[in-house]
Amino acid sequence: MRAARNSRGFTLLEMVVSIAIFAIIAAISYSALNNFLDARAHLNREDERLRALQTMFVLLEQDLRYAVNRPVRDEYGDGEPAFTGGGDLPLAAGERLRLTTVRPAPVGAGVQRVTRVAWRLTDGVLHRVSWRVLDRDIDSEGYSRRVMENIDDIGFRFFGFDDGDELRADSEWTGGDALPAGVEVTVLPAGRGQYQRIFEVAGGQ
Repeated sequence: MRAARNSRGFTLLEMVVSIAIFAIIAAISYSALNNFLDARAHLNREDERLRALQTMFVLLEQDLRYAVNRPVRDEYGDGEPAFTGGGDLPLAAGERLRLTTVRPAPVGAGVQRVTRVAWRLTDGVLHRVSWRVLDRDIDSEGYSRRVMENIDDIGFRFFGFDDGDELRADSEWTGGDALPAGVEVTVLPAGRGQYQRIFEVAGGQ
């Protein structure tokens, strides 16, 4: 009889308490795991956004730093200045900048590739459009690359010197015979404040 008393199982109350404790621990663990997954997803999104932002500035710096004063002709034979920028250009919807630029040749190659490029913001997506042919014909097509998404706006200021060698800043650069000395780029990602960079134009006035 004594042995039978010592080998008794769990009571119903003990089982209920054990299940309740297990449920509480499971709920806490699930909440912690869910918070961890949310945090990781947020960090991944931020990492992707920062990488896209960095890529955008690298491409813009290369285009602007190596801009060349080479006017072109469009597919209809009309002339285009070597460099135009600011506001919404009439050349294409959402276009903010168009210029001729040079890609530095790899070491030992000895050849530089001159390219016509444009930067356009349409429906919150920033595109970089490039043409392999400078003086285009009706069949010339540009290659469009999606550089960054979820952008509210992108703005430019162009720095040059007036006749008195005083530095001036203009919201538009309408072409002419000279390139700007530098360009300030302001990017406003959706709900993320703003980012600014100033780039030198090597061939600028």
